[in-house]
Amino acid sequence: MTDAISFVVVGTLLLVVLFFSLRRSLPTPAKIKDSSAAHEALNTLQSELLPDWFVDRLFSKDDWQFAQGQDCPEIAPLFNRERKAVALSWLKQTREHVAELMDFHLRLARERPDLKPSVELKLSLEYAQFQILCGLLAGLIRALGPVRGRSVAGYAVSAAANLGKVSEKALADLNDAVIVGAEGR
Repeated sequence: MTDAISFVVVGTLLLVVLFFSLRRSLPTPAKIKDSSAAHEALNTLQSELLPDWFVDRLFSKDDWQFAQGQDCPEIAPLFNRERKAVALSWLKQTREHVAELMDFHLRLARERPDLKPSVELKLSLEYAQFQILCGLLAGLIRALGPVRGRSVAGYAVSAAANLGKVSEKALADLNDAVIVGAEGR
């Protein structure tokens, strides 16, 4: 019986020592110093890639109908090829910028012990939804052209905008933590 108690006491002491050593070694929120890539990705998404006017124009049915109505038979296929290339390039850039934001979130999650699991889970699910929508949109663009992918593009833009909002809040929280960390020195 006393052997069991001594094992429990020693085990508990080891856990306490482990807890305090891990807690002391956890980085402070001010550790992430370079969030400039995340800021740049967020700014590019919000100002260049996700504005409604840009997406509406890229997936415009009016342009497609204009090209189809021309007398020259080479114009419509050329327009379709070029618009597909532009739409796929836009989708690739959007995915890359969102991936940069998610990389930032992963680094942030490793260094911030105060993150909420429910928020991180929601962010992960939204990112998965965004990736699925982008895959579907890429397939639609390749198979049917950008005009027919317009509604899916709207959903993908909405998902990217939601991820951008979460990233904007995380960047603001990080900036506040860095300022507080600098004041505490």
